Amino acid sequence: MEPKHILVVDDDPVDLELLSEILIGAGYRVSTAKSSIEALKLAKRGSVDLALVDLLMPGIDGYSLIGMLTRDRMFKAPVLVISGRVEEKDAKRALDTGAVGFVAKPVDGKDLVARVEELINRDNIQ
Repeated sequence: MEPKHILVVDDDPVDLELLSEILIGAGYRVSTAKSSIEALKLAKRGSVDLALVDLLMPGIDGYSLIGMLTRDRMFKAPVLVISGRVEEKDAKRALDTGAVGFVAKPVDGKDLVARVEELINRDNIQ
């Protein structure tokens, strides 16, 4: 069986590498994007089982990206926010925009993998 595919979107190269290493180590196939525009291109190219999106990015921010992804009828994957912005209003805005969850940075690898597995294996995910 082919590993599940996760799209990780973060403009910080250190965070992008760390998240990728955690997820690859857990057996996932990972694509990375340093911008929302790059993420949209990757999302349209292939099957994505889950997207991890940072909120603060130059240009199109994470909130806007979440909205674009969740409104796209071809994009069926859940979106999980990973951000250093941990105020309740930020989490609420991300969830209102279409994200299914919020994980604060710095990320604990075991917690992240558990959350990803929970979302990917939910009965209502296609």
